[in-house]
Amino acid sequence: MNAPDTDTATDRSTETDERTDTQDGADAATEQEVEEERERRLDPDNRPEGAEVDNTGENMPDFVKGDHSGEGADGTSDPAQAFRDNPPSDEEIKEIEEERERRLAPENRPEGAEVDNTDGRGHGTTDDEPGTGD
Repeated sequence: MNAPDTDTATDRSTETDERTDTQDGADAATEQEVEEERERRLDPDNRPEGAEVDNTGENMPDFVKGDHSGEGADGTSDPAQAFRDNPPSDEEIKEIEEERERRLAPENRPEGAEVDNTDGRGHGTTDDEPGTGD
């Protein structure tokens, strides 16, 4: 076997370094051109009407409508909280129960209607124990 010629190996290494330097220079020019093109396209004067703009990571100013205060009912992660804070009155509860009874009355059911005879625990209203029946 012959030992590699060190002069040839050095020449190849130099050629590779020169090509890499040239490519790096071309890449830098390309990156600069790409950045200039990007800036040109992002310029508000060059945007088509109605174009969407990615403002990810930008700090946008807050706008407040004149009739909207910065405090108060902006919303919540629990919208039902407003109903828990303001429970129905006894009169409203009575009206709801009366309407429920009216709707569930057998004379108001359409023919062939299915009836839920459970009491909310999975038991039939006439059963004391699950699995036992009439």
